[in-house]
Amino acid sequence: MIFADTSFLISLYGQDVNTPVAKEQASAHAGPIYVSSVNEYEFANALRLLVFRQKITAASRQAQILAYEADKKAGKIVFCQSDTNDVFTKAESLSLRHTETLGNRAYDILQVAAAKLLGVSDFWSFDSKQRQLAAAEGMNVGP
Repeated sequence: MIFADTSFLISLYGQDVNTPVAKEQASAHAGPIYVSSVNEYEFANALRLLVFRQKITAASRQAQILAYEADKKAGKIVFCQSDTNDVFTKAESLSLRHTETLGNRAYDILQVAAAKLLGVSDFWSFDSKQRQLAAAEGMNVGP
């Protein structure tokens, strides 16, 4: 099972320096990519923030959301609902073990916590701190 964080999704559905790698990784993977409610919220908010920062247009944001939704409908992206309390409890546990040594941000911890609760083996991210956290928790990191 592969879980993708928001940085991977932004690269997969947008245009940035990591887009070619994200598209190649996703194309090479035969199964679905799993996401949580944390991802969905942060993905949509990150796109809105890119519009605010004038990095993308509102039309581009909408196109990326529609492409993401189409991939969900096609089964390429699988949304997994996690109990919010369980995610926060797991995140607090991860924070206690790793934040003071790895320097992770709250949303990064929440995404790794959601992935851990789903029992995924692989965690795809372009965020170096998040990759360190996922690796410290026994997940294979990519791409």
